[in-house]
Amino acid sequence: MLTTNNKAMEQINKNLSIGIIGAGDIVSKVHLPVLSAMEGAAIRWITDIDSKKAYSLANAYKISYCELPRNLTELPYTDIVLLAIPYGARKPYYEVFRERTSALYVEKPFSLTQDEHKNLCSWFPPYKLCLGLQRRSWGPTLLIKKIIETNVYGELQAIRFGLGNPAGFVGLADFFSDISLSRGGILFDVGIHGIDTIFFCTNAKLFQINYLKMITEKGYDIHTKAEYTIQNSQNNNIKCEITVSSLQETINKIEFEFKDSVLSYSLFDLEGRINIKTLEDKTSETLSLTIDKDKTYPITTFQTFCEHWSHFINGINFKQANWTSASDSLLTTGLIESLYKEGSKQIQKLKT
Repeated sequence: MLTTNNKAMEQINKNLSIGIIGAGDIVSKVHLPVLSAMEGAAIRWITDIDSKKAYSLANAYKISYCELPRNLTELPYTDIVLLAIPYGARKPYYEVFRERTSALYVEKPFSLTQDEHKNLCSWFPPYKLCLGLQRRSWGPTLLIKKIIETNVYGELQAIRFGLGNPAGFVGLADFFSDISLSRGGILFDVGIHGIDTIFFCTNAKLFQINYLKMITEKGYDIHTKAEYTIQNSQNNNIKCEITVSSLQETINKIEFEFKDSVLSYSLFDLEGRINIKTLEDKTSETLSLTIDKDKTYPITTFQTFCEHWSHFINGINFKQANWTSASDSLLTTGLIESLYKEGSKQIQKLKT
């Protein structure tokens, strides 16, 4: 008879079957290449409302194409389902998969409200519901998190995040122009990365909004500037400022200010460099990520997505939630919900 440890190892050595719903850019350019090269995972099928796109990807990666059935309960069973379709189109899929034992990897964004977030999480074991906030698994983020936790530069005092400019916007989903699918603007679709990174790196527990200016157009937020205070697990208060805008220049990076130094990096810079600026002499130098003998920090997009997938699969094998679990990002949804609510009040005041 197998012992508990042997059972665990047997599960680890078993390839988990994966079904993919969605054939957009994030799947074709990142998830498929990563999953095709990973050990412990085997892609069984791919489907999409655009049958030609899904069929083409299936042929390219030599996997099975599954025609999207009208009755979603007819989708073939797999151990894991990657749900990479627009936020506004996901509800019927959740309702189907809550009745199965499949685990779900859901691409961001996940939820507009904390109540919805909690409700979705209640349908699955925490270790079986993953949220694709992959910058949690990226080298620079993990290094900054470690620096904050170990007080290498002293106590963290402030954080600033900026993303966007009038010339264009990086990272927008291809369905962004359809409000019925995106259900929000650039804050919800892309700015979420900065908000979540701040909470993740600081182990934040609470937040309080102190200032907000939001500008919307046809239901989309196109400019958000907010100042808020977060409280971490040590009950330290940290001032935060975010600007996500298609109307003005932003710093296009995230800055962590300590007493004597500011560490910063771009969430969309694949080089993974962290800039260090000393506040006394105003000089600046670049710190490249160090590679330990026993551990390599993920740098490239492929490495980072692989790391996120690996953590999720490891959580499934050992039935343990970790930072990939959707339940771990409830505070991120809470801030987004609060910003939109306050922004809506501002808009109503302007109308009256």
